[in-house]
Amino acid sequence: MKSSGKEGKKRRIRKKCLIVDGYNILGRFTTASLGDLKNLEEMRNRLTDVLAEYRSFAGESVILVFDAHQTPGPERDFTRSGVRIIFTAYQETADDRIERLVYELRDTTPEITVATSDYAEQQVIFGGGALRISADGLLERLREAKQDIRTSLAEQNEGASSRISDRIGQDVAKILEKWRRQ
Repeated sequence: MKSSGKEGKKRRIRKKCLIVDGYNILGRFTTASLGDLKNLEEMRNRLTDVLAEYRSFAGESVILVFDAHQTPGPERDFTRSGVRIIFTAYQETADDRIERLVYELRDTTPEITVATSDYAEQQVIFGGGALRISADGLLERLREAKQDIRTSLAEQNEGASSRISDRIGQDVAKILEKWRRQ
């Protein structure tokens, strides 16, 4: 008897996933942390960069969802800098896609957090078992992660010596000293 293929596959368990309602969050971030960016593509790219840095530090998978429901065409789904980016299909809102993502991921991801300040979406998210963080809460989480990164780098740099004699072996130091005296 043949297996359907699904039975034999093991589900990959992810620890945490952050799903971001792109345009909802961008509305708050443009004034708070992304600066005075006039170009929408530039703003999306900057948000992606900030989330990629967070993803690398926090170890969470990150999915960034943008509304494209008024643009004819299929869903676009790709990864940039480790962040999965989804532009919704024609006539599908980001809220609809995020709701579907929560239901798709809930069996393989113990902790799903959705970043949005959309009240209606929040109610659906809670029903699906996901946690919610507001735009301001996400902004604070990103600031804390950036500060933790800086602190970690500073601690690493404290231990690293800037003197070459501290970083080379004694035999190499003797050879260099001999050359210097010639």
